[in-house]
Amino acid sequence: MALRLHFQEKLDEIRAEVIRVGGDSCDMVRRSVDATLNGDTELAREVIAADDHIDAFERRMLAATVTAVMQEAPVANDLRFLVSTLGVIGEIESVGDDAVKLARRATKLQGGFPAEMRVSLMDLGEQARRQFSAGLRLYAEYNVELAHSIIEGDTEIDTAYSRARNGVFEMIRKNPDATSNLVRIIECFHALEHVADHAVAIASRMRMLHEA
Repeated sequence: MALRLHFQEKLDEIRAEVIRVGGDSCDMVRRSVDATLNGDTELAREVIAADDHIDAFERRMLAATVTAVMQEAPVANDLRFLVSTLGVIGEIESVGDDAVKLARRATKLQGGFPAEMRVSLMDLGEQARRQFSAGLRLYAEYNVELAHSIIEGDTEIDTAYSRARNGVFEMIRKNPDATSNLVRIIECFHALEHVADHAVAIASRMRMLHEA
């Protein structure tokens, strides 16, 4: 009984750490959007530097999760949790990478983000963060309706990304001399669309594990 209690405490610690650092990666996305919109290169560099924290988390938690699988002989529910954890860790690391990509674009744009696209970037950033936060909630406690909502919500985000991208294409058509800078704008939107994709990946994996 004592061994089982100790193992459950270990699982709870893994869950709490994954959710905490998942929130950190989501905050990196928020800060990278702010840096892009405000031309804040110092904030962008802080986001880029924070990636080391996410990478260290990935290595630490992969080791802890694999160790739990190998040493504790988990029962079905615990094994399902640990398998889902391995996937979620990777998605969190990827979200951090996407935040860094956006921050790097911010350093190159140096405040040159077009005013007519600001609202679109803010809106897509909020949608992407909301999706990923929902994915973390799903990992913490599986819910069928939430899983389906995340997966179905990807269409709305893809539509918003396509609309923004088409808007930038129109700007390139009108001002081809600014193509290089405007391509970076598309890449900013693309990074946010990827953040939402990671939420869908979590939801799809969780649904497969829980509903198969």
